[in-house]
This record gives sequence, C-alpha cells and structure tokens, in this order.
Amino acid sequence: MKFYLPQFLIFFIILLSANFSNAQEPNVIKVKKESNLVKVVFDNTELKLMAVDRFGNPRENLVTSYKLWIKGKGESKMFQGFNNNLSAEMVKELNKLKKATKIFFTEINVKDDDEHQLKLPDVIETWFPNCKNCDNKKSGY
Repeated sequence: MKFYLPQFLIFFIILLSANFSNAQEPNVIKVKKESNLVKVVFDNTELKLMAVDRFGNPRENLVTSYKLWIKGKGESKMFQGFNNNLSAEMVKELNKLKKATKIFFTEINVKDDDEHQLKLPDVIETWFPNCKNCDNKKSGY
C-alpha cells in the first residue's frame, strides 16, 4: 500500500481532529463553599465559647453542642453542653478545682451564617482556679 503525501496529511488531520474533539469537552467543576469559621476559643472571663473566623475575628455564631472534659487525678469528668455559655454544673465543677487543670472541648458543632451545622476542631485550655481556692502552704505565702 502506497501512501501519498496528501493522503497521509488527510489521515493525520482526521486523527488529530478526533483527539482534539475529545480533549476539548468541558469537565464538570464542583465548587465547595468554604466556611469563614475556623475554630472556637474559650473566653474564661465570661465562661463561654466563641467562634472565630479565618481572619481572627470573634463571631457570635451559636455553638449547638460540645463536650467538656475536665482532667483530674486518674480520672476525667465529661459534661455535655448545648449553647455558647457553660452550664451551672460545669462552672461549679471548675470553681471547685484547687490547681491549674487541663480542660478539653471536643465534638464542637456550630451553626454557620447559613444556619448549617459545622464541626470545628477541638480546643485545649488550661483552667487556672480562683486564688482563694489555692493551697498556699507550699509556696510560703
């Protein structure tokens, strides 16, 4: 079989056009909306959780649920919370502490601006007790 240059060019053009037609089909692009909320911080003066946006600004978004873990000697206590403020039971337990203690907020769910539930990362804080609860015998004061 003998190919002439024009026949070869026609065959080559047909082959390339078939490849280009497949390559130029638009692909589906899926866009995921990114939330502005990135984390929650614990405000130890007002005893509440506040959502923080990606620019570091505190927001007043509703914290719908979380678990508070108070680490003690040999055991940890867990409390379930359902709004931004700590419950009276949580505050009572924190006020009973006599020395600095690690507290953990886990499974934090927040409503974003569009009223969708958003899971945010865990928070680890150190709770410092009121000085009148402290044992000052060791420090010499």
